[in-house]
Amino acid sequence: MSQELKITLLDKPLTIACPDGQASALLESAALLNEQMRTIQQKKPTTSLLNIALIAALNICHELLTHQQQHQLDSDKITLLTQLVEQALDSSENSTEIR
Repeated sequence: MSQELKITLLDKPLTIACPDGQASALLESAALLNEQMRTIQQKKPTTSLLNIALIAALNICHELLTHQQQHQLDSDKITLLTQLVEQALDSSENSTEIR
């Protein structure tokens, strides 16, 4: 099921479908998009609404991709550190068993 949700982007009201239980997250997303669009509009007041929306979407996608890449790097580091700790523990157990 979904519900209708009213949002406003650059003073333009929109009604969109929203999955149940997601209204808060969608409103927060709309606020972020509106903020991005308003910033672009202030910097480039003659830019069309469509271009403002596209630039904002591209900026948000770029930020998301950057965070995903950083998350993957962090995850890889954690995996490597976990392997090193496990190897050190295994080595420690083996040296204890030999004595």
